[in-house]
Amino acid sequence: MRNVARVVGALLLVSIAGGCAEPARTPPPVPKSVTKAEAPTAPSAEALAERYLAAKDRLAALMPEDKDGPKRLLAELAPGLREVAEKAADVPLRANASLLLGTLYERAGDPRSAISFYRQTAALVPAEIEPRRVLALALASDGQFAEAIPEQEAVLKDDPDDLEAWLLLGEFNVKAGRADEGANAYGAYELRRKGLIDGLTLQNKDGTFVMPVEQRAACARALIPARDNGTALALLYALDRDPDPTVRQALAEAMGTQRLAGYKAGLTAKSAAETHPEAKAAMIWALQEIERDPLDARPSPTPDGQLAAGTGPTGQVPGDSAAGTGAKGQVPGDSAAGTGAKGQAEKAGEAGKTAGTTRDGAGPPAPATPR
Repeated sequence: MRNVARVVGALLLVSIAGGCAEPARTPPPVPKSVTKAEAPTAPSAEALAERYLAAKDRLAALMPEDKDGPKRLLAELAPGLREVAEKAADVPLRANASLLLGTLYERAGDPRSAISFYRQTAALVPAEIEPRRVLALALASDGQFAEAIPEQEAVLKDDPDDLEAWLLLGEFNVKAGRADEGANAYGAYELRRKGLIDGLTLQNKDGTFVMPVEQRAACARALIPARDNGTALALLYALDRDPDPTVRQALAEAMGTQRLAGYKAGLTAKSAAETHPEAKAAMIWALQEIERDPLDARPSPTPDGQLAAGTGPTGQVPGDSAAGTGAKGQVPGDSAAGTGAKGQAEKAGEAGKTAGTTRDGAGPPAPATPR
């Protein structure tokens, strides 16, 4: 019995010891690997360029009667265009996107935001003058005439024969309360207007023209902003006398852009006799433009006859330009593209001093100023 008791006691100890032992643990499940969300990839250069071109096409397709269109497009396109303007590696693409954003904001009635993007454009491409031209107009449209003046001066430094730019500089100065500077700008306009007329019409004593054909054509186009009586008579004179069809074509294009009613008789007679097909087509187009929307010439070379002392004719009759044709109410796109003729007025002036020139032995000289 004692031996049996010992065996039972041993079994109890083993049992107790076994009950106190830690239960066998099941190894925890191995967690599945968690895949981190991949960061969105930046759009490629090609995708950014396509985004800009698509936005540009959308704006170009906007109809004038769609008054809410600019605001709608701004809401749709601005976020994507901002990314192009900020992140594109190509600097010209960033500049173009900034310019398009400025245009959208301006057309949507937010001039301050437009000016900000125009400034950004000018900063991105400082060697380009067109962003500064747009910036000057936007500043002036917002009433910031003093701020517009240095931008407009930069435009004229690039092309001193841009007559429209001189008119605008005169207007900005006058509206900024700088009457003397405004008069000087209008005086500079008048000097260059006369120089361009000389470049178009001056002849040597042997009857040859002082300026070559391409420069005479450039002078004709550069005179487009000058819608006064004197310039109109000079253009008609040149159309009647110039023997080269390239120049006659440029003159007809200038007349058609100006759309002055006084050109109609001269263009009608000249087109009937014209044998060069391109020059004839330009004259017919000019007559159609005049018929569509004729304008009257202003009697003064500059708005309200504002000329610096000693630079214009005495007894000048003040006159306003037709709506949308001169410095008053000027908006981008009113003048034809490429109307400047860099340095032509200065070249014509120097040629006139040294060549012993005359306009034509037969008939009166072309009037450079109103009579």
